[in-house]
Amino acid sequence: MNESQIVSHTDWRPMHAVLLIAVTAATKLVPLFHLWPLLWLVPLAAYATLVAMVPPLRATFRPWHFGRVSTKTVIATAVIALGSCSALAAFQSIMRPDVSTFAGFLPVHSLGGVLAVGVLFSIFNALFEEIIFRGVLFDAIESQWGGRMAVAATAFLFGYGHMHGYPPGMLGAILAGIYGICLGWLRIFSGGLGLPVIAHIAADATIFTIVARAGVL
Repeated sequence: MNESQIVSHTDWRPMHAVLLIAVTAATKLVPLFHLWPLLWLVPLAAYATLVAMVPPLRATFRPWHFGRVSTKTVIATAVIALGSCSALAAFQSIMRPDVSTFAGFLPVHSLGGVLAVGVLFSIFNALFEEIIFRGVLFDAIESQWGGRMAVAATAFLFGYGHMHGYPPGMLGAILAGIYGICLGWLRIFSGGLGLPVIAHIAADATIFTIVARAGVL
């Protein structure tokens, strides 16, 4: 029996989301894995290993594409990037949240200093989060309930996941959820993950700049 025959009996696509959520929850039990980038790298590596080992999961994995690059998609990406950066700067200016917890979250000295960590964090945190939210989870939800539900559900999960991130608190979660809607829409509009990652890099670079300027690193 080949992989296509195995998958024909059971739709395994939702299992990708279940598996990723399960391994992410499991890694939360290990304090070492709370450190960036391990908090994303370890569950993604575990997920990838299990997908490679289980034929139905391997057969139902949808490869990610960069997506369409056109005048409209580039403008949309720029608007979302500039809007998110402006919202983050305004949030910091008005709310003045405590960002001291980032001092233990980012291994600045281990990764080569503030500048190196800033570049690595901006690029790879955006990449990891987009693979998780607009990649694995989005594809799993879209396969069962369509694109609109995928945008809404992943935006909710994205906002909830930022309750203890930046921007922090309930207001921060709401803002992150709205941002998640924008990124989900961009993922559909562009047909891939490339432009959502680029927009996300701009936001994460802004967050790192805010934290670095606070002097906690």
